[in-house]
Amino acid sequence: MRVENVKLKLTIPIPINKPNANGNVYTEEAVENAINNLHKNIPIKLDGYDTVIGATTGGAHIVTWDFENQVCNLTVDGFAFNSGVECIINEIQNGEIKDFRIVGVGLGKEV
Repeated sequence: MRVENVKLKLTIPIPINKPNANGNVYTEEAVENAINNLHKNIPIKLDGYDTVIGATTGGAHIVTWDFENQVCNLTVDGFAFNSGVECIINEIQNGEIKDFRIVGVGLGKEV
């Protein structure tokens, strides 16, 4: 079942003053500056690829600072293009689906 523009809420934990998964260290000031300059309509991409699967719909939605664990949690709202659910159809009558089971969820890509 394909639908358009599925709403997303993404929370990204950004390490501050300690190495991230790439071994880079971002200062608290650098993270704060980047978040303060966050714009809407930033593409949402598959990690490591240029495939755009959606976009953000606003600036920083929620920012929480956890100084004890040295992390900034950035939560943004967005949407995914052409996404939906994978389903198994159990019953069709007169061209209408009367019963189905959802067996997966998926994100599409920009077409």
